[in-house]
Amino acid sequence: MGNGRKEDLDEAVQRQRDFVSSSQTERDENDTYGSLARHLNHIGDLLILRYQKFLLIVDLEQATESYETALALLPDNDERRPYYLMDLSESLQETFQAKGQIKDLDGAINRVREVIAWLSGGNLPLDEGETCQRLAQTLNHLGDLLKLRYQKSDLIVDIEQATESYEKALALLPDKDEMRPQYLMDLSESIQQTFKAKGQIEDLDGTIDRVREAVACLSGGNAPLDEGDTYASLAQTLNHLGDLLKLRYQKSGLIVDLEQATKSYDKALSLLPDNDEGRPGYLRDLAGSLYLTFEAKGQIEDLSGAIDRLREALARLPSGNVPLEGEILGSLAQDLRHLGALHMLRYTNSGLIVDLEQANESYDKALALLPDNDERRLNYLMQLSECLQETFKAKGQIEDLDRAICRVREAIACLSAQDLNLLGDLLKLRYRKFGLIVDLEQGNESYGKALVALPDKDERRPRYLIDLSESLHLTFQAKDQTDDLTGAIDRLREALACLSNGNGPPDEHETCIHLCNLGGLLSTRFRCTGEMADLDEAIQCQYQAMELDPTKRHSALDELSAHLYDLYLVTRDLSDLERALGFSREALECCPVDDSSSRLQIKRHMAVYLDGRLERSDRAADLKETLEIRREMVNLTEGKDGHHKDVRYLVHSLRSQWVRNPEQLSAFDEGIQQLRDVLQTGIHGPDRMDLLDDLATFLDGRYQRSRAPEDLEEAIRYLRELTALIPLGHIRRARLLSSLADVLLCRFDLFGRIDDIDDALDSARESVKIVRSSHVRDDLVQCLTTLATCLDSRYHSTGRLDDIEEAIAVGREVVSLSPDSSTALRNLAASILSRQELLRQAEGIEEVIILLRKSLTIIPAEHPDKLKSLGYLATAALVRCKLGRIEYQEEALELCRESVAAHGQFDPDDSYCFAVGQLANACWIKGDYEEAFTRYEQAANMRCATPHSRFTVTTWWASMAVQTTSGHSSSLRAHTKALELLDQCLTSTPTIDLQHQFLTNNPDFASNAAACAIEKEEPETAIEALEHGRALLWSRIRGYRHSIDKLQESNPGLAEEFKKVCQQLEHLTVSSRPELLGMTPIPISTAPYASHGLHFDAKMTKNRQLSGDYERVISEIRQLDGFSSFLQAIPFSTLQKSASEGPVILVNVNEHRSDAIILRATDTPLLVPLPETLFAMVDTLSARLVVVDLINRDEDRKGVAHQAKKVDMGNILQLLWKSVCQPIALALQEMGHPTGSRVWWCPVGRLSALPLHAAGIYNNKGVLIEGFPDLYVSSYTPTLSSLNASRETAVKGGSEPRLLAVGQSNALPKVGEEFSKLKRLFPRDVLTIQDGEAAETDTVLSHLRDHSWVHFACHGSLDESSPFKSGFVLYDKKLSLRDIMQAKLPNAELAFLAACHSAASESTSKTPDEVLTLAAAMQFCGFRSIVGTLWTMSDSDGPVLAEKFYKHMLRHGLDKLDVRDSAEAVHLATKSMREAGVPLHRWTTFVHLGI
Repeated sequence: MGNGRKEDLDEAVQRQRDFVSSSQTERDENDTYGSLARHLNHIGDLLILRYQKFLLIVDLEQATESYETALALLPDNDERRPYYLMDLSESLQETFQAKGQIKDLDGAINRVREVIAWLSGGNLPLDEGETCQRLAQTLNHLGDLLKLRYQKSDLIVDIEQATESYEKALALLPDKDEMRPQYLMDLSESIQQTFKAKGQIEDLDGTIDRVREAVACLSGGNAPLDEGDTYASLAQTLNHLGDLLKLRYQKSGLIVDLEQATKSYDKALSLLPDNDEGRPGYLRDLAGSLYLTFEAKGQIEDLSGAIDRLREALARLPSGNVPLEGEILGSLAQDLRHLGALHMLRYTNSGLIVDLEQANESYDKALALLPDNDERRLNYLMQLSECLQETFKAKGQIEDLDRAICRVREAIACLSAQDLNLLGDLLKLRYRKFGLIVDLEQGNESYGKALVALPDKDERRPRYLIDLSESLHLTFQAKDQTDDLTGAIDRLREALACLSNGNGPPDEHETCIHLCNLGGLLSTRFRCTGEMADLDEAIQCQYQAMELDPTKRHSALDELSAHLYDLYLVTRDLSDLERALGFSREALECCPVDDSSSRLQIKRHMAVYLDGRLERSDRAADLKETLEIRREMVNLTEGKDGHHKDVRYLVHSLRSQWVRNPEQLSAFDEGIQQLRDVLQTGIHGPDRMDLLDDLATFLDGRYQRSRAPEDLEEAIRYLRELTALIPLGHIRRARLLSSLADVLLCRFDLFGRIDDIDDALDSARESVKIVRSSHVRDDLVQCLTTLATCLDSRYHSTGRLDDIEEAIAVGREVVSLSPDSSTALRNLAASILSRQELLRQAEGIEEVIILLRKSLTIIPAEHPDKLKSLGYLATAALVRCKLGRIEYQEEALELCRESVAAHGQFDPDDSYCFAVGQLANACWIKGDYEEAFTRYEQAANMRCATPHSRFTVTTWWASMAVQTTSGHSSSLRAHTKALELLDQCLTSTPTIDLQHQFLTNNPDFASNAAACAIEKEEPETAIEALEHGRALLWSRIRGYRHSIDKLQESNPGLAEEFKKVCQQLEHLTVSSRPELLGMTPIPISTAPYASHGLHFDAKMTKNRQLSGDYERVISEIRQLDGFSSFLQAIPFSTLQKSASEGPVILVNVNEHRSDAIILRATDTPLLVPLPETLFAMVDTLSARLVVVDLINRDEDRKGVAHQAKKVDMGNILQLLWKSVCQPIALALQEMGHPTGSRVWWCPVGRLSALPLHAAGIYNNKGVLIEGFPDLYVSSYTPTLSSLNASRETAVKGGSEPRLLAVGQSNALPKVGEEFSKLKRLFPRDVLTIQDGEAAETDTVLSHLRDHSWVHFACHGSLDESSPFKSGFVLYDKKLSLRDIMQAKLPNAELAFLAACHSAASESTSKTPDEVLTLAAAMQFCGFRSIVGTLWTMSDSDGPVLAEKFYKHMLRHGLDKLDVRDSAEAVHLATKSMREAGVPLHRWTTFVHLGI
């Protein structure tokens, strides 16, 4: 077959087929299938070879079939399988390339994935290096196939998987492998494709990094090439790097990228031989980079460099390197034109005439290379003409001017007058579509040229003049310059003059239309200038039109009515408006029924006049008629040009309807739906902006009544888009910024997210800055009002006095500008009231009351704003009483009753809830407690109000209930309701950080509820309250991971839906990244702005959608038999199971009472009262513990002996023993709990940071005299549910774990010793160590998934301001609490956290009951037992404790390990440290959590 004859190939194929046939009939028992498979595979190889020679598709198809049959005969574990799979994959790839069917490519990809699975399993008899090399090669090939499929199908997932495959391939290659440069380039191309698809700059960064690495490899001699090939490959790679850096500069504007691109191009050129055919292209790239650098930096040497490089490129083309024909000729012309442009640019910057001369020469040469019919010729001629004009100006030689004129004439000769006018039409059309003013300007120029080209008497002249007039009118509308309007009027007058002089065929109908249009233009100029002569002429035009063509009387009457309306707008004389309306009605009567467009126009005008009269007379009939007309307009114009304008008119009328009847939301509903519908029709440019503005306004308006968060989210999104589109300093931007600030303020009130109020304030300040320079009073009032409101709101969040002082100053300015504005008066009063409350001064309240009473006199009797002023007045009266003016109690009570009564004529909402709550406060102040608590409970149970409003009032109720002597009977109900509403508030809060912030502002409800329940002798209720009101964040996220095994059996579809929604909610809640699962991109393509706000907007929307799905799915699940209590609050009977292996001690420390509740497996809970002083003592002990830790930490580091101190760890432990643990120990002994057995602590509040397990009396040498460590083995649990969950999934004995040890011996010297001890205790196949540089976050998370035990030996980091950023400090970055929460660890059992503060939050944490610790995060992720620290640990204790701990765990051997032994192991290890004389503060820090 050496000569490639087909006959030889045919004969070889047939011989193999004959052998296969005979093998199938005469099977050899020894290796029939193995031999048969080999021959079938060889047939495939021959068929592929024959296809490649002669391109017969049938050979490909038969080859694929043969490969598949061979594979089917091989056993699954046959070592030839991966080779056969690759043969089949290559055959399928060839088939795809031949036939283009995606299924063949899919098959090729699947086969390669099978090979990868084989190789990854270590099934081949290869050494480790060969396996890695083959696996790398296969993974890279898989990347190629996936990239190919992406290019065919545009599925993003393919290019993402290709990138992943390339990365895995690279990871397997040694650093010096000769294939590394190629693999890096493959990966870079894949990431670049991802950038093109998704537009994310980090993908472009990744592409650049990979190409740089490839350059480094090639420079280091990795490639298997000879010197020449290596240089060529390196040059090509460097040039590609330059292209990428230039692209990133164009995206990000970083000049350093341009500079590096230039260097890269330079290096590429230096590697190319002088005669290389690619050199001109490389020079061109370098010239482009230098030109961009000049544009960015303005340095003339960069421009000179660009010129020199382009000259060099041009000089090389005629030398014979590249033939000058076809596309090369056109490219040369383009290069010459570019060179000319660069010379012109340098002349502009340097003034050297030689540049002008060289530019002329380049343009001349470029033109000479272009054929006469080339479409680029016109552009080249115009550029040459401009260059010659500049040369004439510089040198003053007439021949240069003559040549410029000749070039212009030659350019004009390329277009006829008709073409020029058509070009104007097209430019005008494009402007109407996209709103680019440059199109209008060029259109005007083209129309003007067309007119110049026409003879004076040409019959087309009127038409061309009218076209130019229309274009100038559009230009006036876009730019608002009166000169354009005057030009439009003059051209239309000229057109009418041409028609009257007989330039065109007589057409009275056309003339009539033009007269009407002229009248319209004149009327428009009248509105701009106020010149009555224009309006008089406009009216005269309409009368002339009526005389000229009586059939068009309706059009003239309509225009006449418009002129009279313009007159009314100036005179405000109602008779002018009535005349306009009369003419409009007459026009409608005489308009033919079939002239729909004219009737529409007349009705539009009529609606405007009715609106005008409505403003003056407030006649309901006018509003009704206006709405009827505008609804009719919207229906008639649907799908036609101008429909969006009719929608806007209708929306404005609907707003008028709402203003007259604020309780009716139907006006908002209709307007919002109309606007959404029209926006979906593809409106662009300024019209789209107007529609979005209206929609945002309506959504905000509806939110103010409905409190639907989705309206707020949508309004924010549209306002952000609009503010990005409006230029800085524009008055409209100020109005939009003010509106944006308003809606952001609403969301801040809803969630308390500080970014929202800061964003709102920034927007409000910018809006005020803009309007102050515009001197528009109404806009200034609006923007100042918004600014004052934002300042007032931030004050209420942060308590900053400067905010409220500034709010008052701004409010006074607003009142000075609008002294009769009820809103201005009310807002100023509210700000003054806030300040007086802060300063505890009753004196200023009088001014508040005066301002509010004045505002009430201004507001119409039945307007809803009256409720706002009444509400503030009632609040002011209450504040005055609270500040000591008790004599005003009756007045305050009456005002509160009046406020509640006033709500009777309106639908109940949040303001009604607050009004009833304020009435309850007034009753409390008056001493009428029963009515007060009745009112509190009424407000708390109002379904019409939002959970946040009800929760606020419920907190008042709960606070007042515990203040009565012995507590009010409703106290427990109040706290229970508060916990219920707290959970509802968290449900609507989209991120875990905001949920934590909300809990920070609302602590202690669980503790208070438990204290109330204990007071009522209901310990079971107390336990339920502590469980349901603590660790809420963990509980919520744990609910997203609720077991669905039973549900899967009952209803698989519902189980899968629940799982999917929970996964998305957890990801949304926990993730700090903007790219969220399933999140719809925000449709904004303008410059970047407020991106953090946009990401939160998107999270809000997604959270609302998913929360709705979550509640719906849970509701459906609860309808199933046996699932009625699915995810309901856990009852006491279930919680009691947590004590099945020993008592659980809940310690509730509360300002009203402190108790321990010992939960037992079967008996009722045992109550142990604790000292009344314990609440204050715990705060004191927590503060002392911080001081002791700091002092001891400093002494440990300096290596000095510990000195006796007034406050040390011994004092803390003794106080804990006497006040807390000794009474509990006595109770345990009385109930018969054996000494040495286990107990679990579940402390509440700050007590969770104190070492209860070590409480006792110690002598000055640290020897225990009496205390808890000698009585019981202690463990801790954040909640009872978490303990139950750990037990349910724990493996009892007999498991053989794998231990992952993670450390930073580079930062902690004793870690090396610690790990050495682990190596001596654990076999190599059980222990994996990730230390120093190897301990990177992603690597550790990956290893955690297949190691059931983990041992951290590194620094722990607490972040008080953001607990979810606390974490383990690893080599590359912090492994945060958030990272751990997001991990899925199915095999987790034991975590040993030898890191500071791993089992405690900051002692100053505002949410200690949320137990936001690293140990709790490990338990949440599935670890059943955790060893952690309450404060700083000594580096030297790690090896000691670890050795003692693991020796105890391993005492029965690896095959009998039981994670339940870990509590005893910690207990004994710390006991040995204590007996060895280790200071108290060092061994007491170690604690055990879990089972």
